[in-house]
Amino acid sequence: MFSARRYPEDFRLKAIEAVDLRLLKNPLDRTIYREVANEFGIGEQSLRLWVKKHHADGHNGRAPAIKDAVVQAEVKSAELTSAQLEAELRTLRKKVEKLQAENDVPKRAFVVFSSEWGK
Repeated sequence: MFSARRYPEDFRLKAIEAVDLRLLKNPLDRTIYREVANEFGIGEQSLRLWVKKHHADGHNGRAPAIKDAVVQAEVKSAELTSAQLEAELRTLRKKVEKLQAENDVPKRAFVVFSSEWGK
């Protein structure tokens, strides 16, 4: 039998904020709704509907606390000097280069093993 329970608006907003925060950290995680629903003791489908309605009402998919964190991060990055930005750019380029080199290893191994497989 179906039982409709009403939840306070602040409770709903906290649950929506938890979903948005986790989606911001890891947008590809498919277990977010289930985990948050279990954490708050609500139904997963109810949570999905709350989030969908909240975003449809024009809240841009970010709860107020997340908006504040994003604004603070943007302000912090704007305060960096050009020398700091150049140093960060150099380190990021080194990391990209290292990751690309690490990514080439499995590609080369695939080529070697696939050529031996055909023999």
